Amino acid sequence: MKFAYPIFLGVLLATSQPAFANIDVQFDYRYDSSGFFTGANSSRQNLLNAAASVFETRFKDSLTAIAPSGSNSFDARFFQPDTGSTTQIPGLSIGADQIVVFVGAYNLGSKLAVGGPGGFSFPGIPTPGFVENASGRGEAGALGPVKTDFGPWGGAMSFNSDSNWYLDQDTNTDESFSGFDLYSVVVHELAHVLGFGTTASFKNLIAGGVFTGSAVNALTGHNPSMTSDGHWESGLKYLGQDVAMDPSIAAGQRKQFTELDFAAMKDMGWEVSPIPEVESWAMMLAGLGLLGWRLRVYRQRA
Repeated sequence: MKFAYPIFLGVLLATSQPAFANIDVQFDYRYDSSGFFTGANSSRQNLLNAAASVFETRFKDSLTAIAPSGSNSFDARFFQPDTGSTTQIPGLSIGADQIVVFVGAYNLGSKLAVGGPGGFSFPGIPTPGFVENASGRGEAGALGPVKTDFGPWGGAMSFNSDSNWYLDQDTNTDESFSGFDLYSVVVHELAHVLGFGTTASFKNLIAGGVFTGSAVNALTGHNPSMTSDGHWESGLKYLGQDVAMDPSIAAGQRKQFTELDFAAMKDMGWEVSPIPEVESWAMMLAGLGLLGWRLRVYRQRA
């Protein structure tokens, strides 16, 4: 059995797809055994979808489909989000431009959430073309010894079922609240699934404790410091706003994904579109109206 790359995950410790999108993040709830996102709590899926749209509206990559058949077998491997144990799904098919994220919850102790991209294996005797496609999904930089891109099939995220969560459905507001903002935490962990701090093309840009990506440097004029577990150094801000991918979040705090966070995603290989002009946003909204295993630690701040 040939194994491709390992499962990575990011850990958070307690302290309808819009127009112009290309990638499509699909959440799978088969391991939501505690009902954290389903049943009486199904409204929480809106927060997952809102977090997904942060990336769907900016990532322009075209990802090829993974279609196992015959000897071209593909087993997806990831941590099961309701237990934390490693599991796999044989013969998982992934549609073009689709990224599948398994979600669930259990008692994580002091952690708020964990998340990261999945791994995979080829238990049969696949053709070289199938292996290349499943490994990189059409992203040439995701192949070879020095990786400059990332083409994931997806991954998993798990949330602490016992944390005090804030579940505001309007993610554009910043009113006072208590508890930990579920939307902010989902955005953070989804970025880990998409490779922030968890994949080779990102880690290849860390040298001497700083992030050396050109897009980040062009935006800030310097190379920001990184923690040893793949986050921005604590307290980093962009235009006065706390970055989403630093190692901590406080109760009562909402974080948005900043342009600095996006620049790092661009440096690791994602094709990130510029912020839409006001006219483009107006057209987008009008159109929607018509359509009716490596831990990443995110610590609590006092």
